[in-house]
Formats: sequence, C-alpha cells, structure tokens
Amino acid sequence: MTDERSVLSVGELNQRADEILRAGFGSVWVEGEVSNLRQYASGHRYFSLKDDHASISCTLFRGRAGKAAPFADGDRVRVFARPGVYVARGQFQLVVESLESAGEGRLLAEFQRLKARLLAEGLFDPGRKRPLPPLVHRLGVITSAQGDVRHDIARTLARRFPLLLPFRLYPVAVQGAGAAPRIVAALEEATRDAAVDVLILARGGGALEDLWAFNEEAVARAIAACPIPVVTGIGHETDTTIADFVADLRASTPTAAAEAVSPDGAVLGRQLHDAAARLGQAATSGLRERRQRVEQARSRLQQVHPGRRLEQHLLRLDELRGRLIREVSGNREKQLYRLRQLALRLKVHDPARRLQTLRSQLRQQQHRLWLARPSRQLVRLQDHLEGLHGRLLRATRDRVRRDESRLQAASGRLQALSPEGVLERGYSILLTADQRVVRQADPALVGTQLHARLARGALELTVLDAEPPKKGPGRKRQTRG
Repeated sequence: MTDERSVLSVGELNQRADEILRAGFGSVWVEGEVSNLRQYASGHRYFSLKDDHASISCTLFRGRAGKAAPFADGDRVRVFARPGVYVARGQFQLVVESLESAGEGRLLAEFQRLKARLLAEGLFDPGRKRPLPPLVHRLGVITSAQGDVRHDIARTLARRFPLLLPFRLYPVAVQGAGAAPRIVAALEEATRDAAVDVLILARGGGALEDLWAFNEEAVARAIAACPIPVVTGIGHETDTTIADFVADLRASTPTAAAEAVSPDGAVLGRQLHDAAARLGQAATSGLRERRQRVEQARSRLQQVHPGRRLEQHLLRLDELRGRLIREVSGNREKQLYRLRQLALRLKVHDPARRLQTLRSQLRQQQHRLWLARPSRQLVRLQDHLEGLHGRLLRATRDRVRRDESRLQAASGRLQALSPEGVLERGYSILLTADQRVVRQADPALVGTQLHARLARGALELTVLDAEPPKKGPGRKRQTRG
C-alpha cells in the first residue's frame, strides 16, 4: 500500500512559515527595550526587543545599521521591521529596516538613580568642593576643538581679562559613546601636567542624549578626584548634569564659566590704580621719615666729630699758652717743665694719632673679612656638588640599564604566553553566538553558527555534525563553514 501523504522536510516547513508571515504582515512598527545586543565583525547586529510580557529576536544587517540611531542595551527604541522565520533554526524574528529612539524615559531614570547614589556618598557635599584661587593665572579648558564653545570662552576672556589668553585646550569629544572616557582622560592629563590653576569643562546645549557623557559615573568620579578646581559650563541655563553637581563651581553656560574664572579688567585696573596710589603715599612718607633720621644722625655725628674735639684742645692750648706767658717771668724753669708735661699729654691724646690707630684696626678687620669671604666657600661647595651630580648620573644610567633588561625579559615571556602567539602557529578559537569558547564537541551545537577567530581575520561557521569525545581513538570532529 502506497503512502500518498505529502511529507515536508523541516527546512521546507520553516520556509513556508516564513513566506506566510511575510505575506500576512508585511512591515510593521514595533516598540520595546533593547537587550542582549551583539555586533560581529561583519557589521551585522543581533539583539532582542522586549517588554514586560514577551521578547523577540531582531536582526539589523550592516547596510541598515549605518542609518540607524545609536542604541545600546536598555535603550527603548522603535523599529520598522519585517516579521519572518530564520529557516535554519525555525526561529521567529524581525528583520529590521529602520530604527529610532523611543524617548528619554530610561535615561531620566538612570540619571535619578546615579544622582541619588552619588548624593548618598557625599560627592555633592559643599564641604569637599575646592575654592577657586583669588586670581587665576593659568586656565585650562576641556571641550571640543571644533565647536563654538572654545571661541565663546576666548571672546569672553578677551573682553574681561586678556592676560588669561591663550588658555590651554584639552580637546575631547563632548557627545557619543567615546566622549566620557576622553573627558576622564583629559582630567587625568591636566592633573599630571599641573600646568593650570583652574579647569573649565564645557559644551553647548542639546538634548538629554547629547549631554549624556556628562552624566556618566566615571566623569563624575574623575571630577571629584581632580586636585585642580573644576568649573562646569554645560548646555543652557535649564540644563543640569551630574558633572554640575560634583564640580567645584557650576556656571549656567560656557560664557558664564569664563566670566566666573576671570576678573573684570576695568574693576581690576581701578583697584591696581588705587593700590599704586597708596603705595606712592607710603613710599613718600617712608622717605620723609628716613630723611629726618639721617639729619638727626648727622647732627649727632657732628657733636662727636674728631675735628670738634680738636678745636676744644686747641682752645685749651691757647689758654695754657697765655697763662704760661703771664707766669713765665715768675718761674721760667718751672713753667717750662710744666709746658713739656702738657705737650706730652697733648701728644698722647692727639686725634690724628687716635685716627691712625683706628685705621690700622680697620685694615685688620678688612683682611679677616677677605679671608672669610663666601666666594671661597662657594667654590668648594660647587666642586662637591659637581661630584654628587656625576655620581647621580652614573647611578641613574645603571638603574635604567637594569630596568630595560628586566623589561625586555618580561616582554619576551609575555609574548611567549600571548594568545595571539598561539593563533600565529595555526590554531584558531571557536566562539558561540554569546561569545563562549567551544572546548569540546557537543551534539547540542549541531545547526548553530560559530565564530572562528584566526591570527588574521575570522570565519563564520555552521556546525553540521558533532561527535563527543570517546575513550580510546576516535574519528575527528567535522565542522564545515
């Protein structure tokens, strides 16, 4: 008896189901949350779209991916897609033709969660914020090199305080997936350089997605750890980011941030003029006081001057000479004797002799000062310093040679153990769709797609057969791409 029933293969059944779905639905709009996003070297993206009750697999091919809005796990998106069946697996899926963002609800919720957590940690505490220096001498700006923000800041500084120009620019991306790591790297670079007194972190206005780099936790913690005071000028007056809460000072706009770190040049000029006037008055008063002290010292010096004492002695001598003349007739010898005694006493107290003695003592003191002059000691210290400098250079060269040898040895060992080295010897690494490494043949892998990573490039393979390992010799596993 002949069995006339129509029997379909599995592939034919899946193919018919796919055709029915395509014909019955066409293309539809579907909204949900992205999860399990995977992107391969081919440029194709695979992810699941889910809501509170169900999920569906989605495929976004490379040609469509370049035109889709940026998205990541957890984003709520709206897709225009064709329902169908992945014939090889019999899996219901959506083939995405276009993708767009479905709103900011998730971002706002994430913003509030991070804000509450950092607030509880004390990162927003005013007590930990650093005050700005009274007068900024060196300014650093972290912003895009192509945007208008850097020019707005430059124009504000040129108007208020041109001495801060040119400021040091740390160019970063201020939007997109790589913006947050670049902002963190710029803060760390400014810390290492220690070349500025204050940092301005700024960008223009935009939607919540555009400003999201400034709501990243890594950026907030980098601002809190930066030893240089940070002033934020992000977006417009109504825009507030996590970076604003952590910063030492928040300005409403980039222009306001430039005004916050720069004094008003006109006001500062008036202050300098007033200070110069007070300094001139103080100098004049001090000069007048010192002139009076010099006049007083000159008066005292005249009173004790040797010439004045000499005049007194001459007057006394004239007086004695007159008495001698008057009494010479009475007792000539006696008066002559007394005259000699007085002449001897006068010689002993002669100011010229005293002045000669003082000059001799002065020359002795000058000779002792010459022997003890600092220049001789400086020569000895310079010789000692040059010796120490030579020893330091030799020790530094020896240390660098030893470190280079150790680095070369470690690099050789690391290269020997590197997985890339193993791949270069002809081996490959098999990965499942969820990036797990395949270590043994498993029948559950039949029909699945594997990603083979080679030393140069990769292969996409489909497992047609798998033979688990057996005891003793067995046949090799067959895997064909």
